[in-house]
Amino acid sequence: MKRYSLSFFACLAVALAVTPEGPGPAPASKGLAALVPAGSLLYLEARDFASLVRDWNTSSEKPRWLKSDNYQVFSRSRLFLRLKEAQGEFAAAAGFPPDMSLVESVAGGESALALYDIGNLEFLYITRLPSARAMETVPGRAREKFEPRSAAELPYYVRTEPSKHRVVAFATTDNYLLLATREDLLAGALTLLAGKAGPTLKDEKWFGDAVRAAGPAGDLRLALNMRAVVRAPHFRSYWVQRNISDLRQYEAAIADVHRSSTEIREERVLLRSKQDEAPNAPASETISAKEAALTEVLRLVPDDSGLYRAWADPTSGEALELLERKVLAPRLGRGVAASYAPTVSLSEGQVGNEGDLETRIDVPPLGNTGGALCSEALRRLLEGKKLEAALQLQSSRGLPGGVFVGTESAIVLSASTAWDGEAARAALLAAVESLWTTSRLGANWLERRKGAATFHELNGLAPLAVATPGRFLIVANASELLLAVLSRMSNAPEAQGGVYAAGFRHARERENLVRMVRLIETPFAQRLGAEQEPGGHTPLFFSENLASLSQALARMESESIVVHDRGPVVLQTVTYRWSR
Repeated sequence: MKRYSLSFFACLAVALAVTPEGPGPAPASKGLAALVPAGSLLYLEARDFASLVRDWNTSSEKPRWLKSDNYQVFSRSRLFLRLKEAQGEFAAAAGFPPDMSLVESVAGGESALALYDIGNLEFLYITRLPSARAMETVPGRAREKFEPRSAAELPYYVRTEPSKHRVVAFATTDNYLLLATREDLLAGALTLLAGKAGPTLKDEKWFGDAVRAAGPAGDLRLALNMRAVVRAPHFRSYWVQRNISDLRQYEAAIADVHRSSTEIREERVLLRSKQDEAPNAPASETISAKEAALTEVLRLVPDDSGLYRAWADPTSGEALELLERKVLAPRLGRGVAASYAPTVSLSEGQVGNEGDLETRIDVPPLGNTGGALCSEALRRLLEGKKLEAALQLQSSRGLPGGVFVGTESAIVLSASTAWDGEAARAALLAAVESLWTTSRLGANWLERRKGAATFHELNGLAPLAVATPGRFLIVANASELLLAVLSRMSNAPEAQGGVYAAGFRHARERENLVRMVRLIETPFAQRLGAEQEPGGHTPLFFSENLASLSQALARMESESIVVHDRGPVVLQTVTYRWSR
């Protein structure tokens, strides 16, 4: 089956999923942004594009992903089909397909891609490539099919598809290769290359501000004109995060990717627009206090915890909701509002069916005798404390028998003053006694000791353990996890800081999570009947689609993020660690 490269941007993005042999050469002193005409929404620059393409083509991840259910689902998606349609229009205009052969032939050293229109995929691509090699690329060999023209006395070639007026233009000059889907973009770049004045991306305010706020450029740099991007209808339609309202506060963003043999690190800088900067922004000492509080709770994360999330300055409502949802009465979080109208079930007025023959119509249905969570005392406890940071821990574990998979959760809350252990235990017991017990059976705290650690545990069937060492309240549904947190109380804090941090240990959790969702999804799908599409069976979302993506990226050990909020600037560091 022929695999297509949908665009230069897609090829650059997917190349980040592999571990490189090493960093590419340092970029030339003259940045390519000075050769890009103004007006782009997105600018992507690589130190060595050829090495990215080579790393992707030789990686073990590429064949696994192309054979995965994840790729099969993506290849039937509306986004993929739209890109494939655009690919066909490009091929009709250029006379050659934009496949991997084209990408490999035009992949030079320092390279840049500027995207001007998301819907029409209007872009300009510039790469440093020896002139002799440039003439041997796919466009160079097909130049007889193009109409020769010139700009600033530099030659270029252009070809237009007559039915949809798709344009492909390219030029090779002074060890540069340029390729564009708009003639004016190519002519503008050649004019700048010839040393003539003109508006450039480098001169635009959003780009200049973002570059000045960012650190050293990485192996790959992505710059976004956020104001323009969020207004683009195609971005709003296809952006998977569905958080456009959150993105509107930002004027620009830059992400620098730094690669090594064992990690990919992404340094992000997001610039808030002036009108979105909070008038009562926290002072630097307040920010420092928040980051210190977060650093203090992050030292409590056990080395084998599958997932952790921590943030500074939580509200009492957030803390209560976290305790209830993850430990006391586990349930799903708030769902995402559906964008589809509800379905209507039309019937002929029948009530019941042949499966209801055993239902007695002369006996009232049994009432719900289950208890309820009563969290008022716990709410008062939390509202009476000044909370400084919250930490959520969660790990999967195989249950005896090797069939089912359970989860362990713990919540750590740090406060400005020491917790009253007796009051905390009383509030927790008041919250769960009517939910878990009858006549307070099994609703007594037992003191446990293990080494130097002391904690309390309920003596009933429902697992609940709590400890209050100083300014920390630790509540867990597994005593082993609570002890793992207590064992780290003497650890020195690491210089990490931030207002938010999270991490996921993919290598530890992958097999357990796949086994868990397979047990949930497979029986459900069997009851409903296998969903079919013209292309065949539709993979189940978690146990087949996402599981195949996890398998393709099996070498990824963990992912983490740390966020610093400086008011006008938000800094994010995302780190992917890989096994060799």
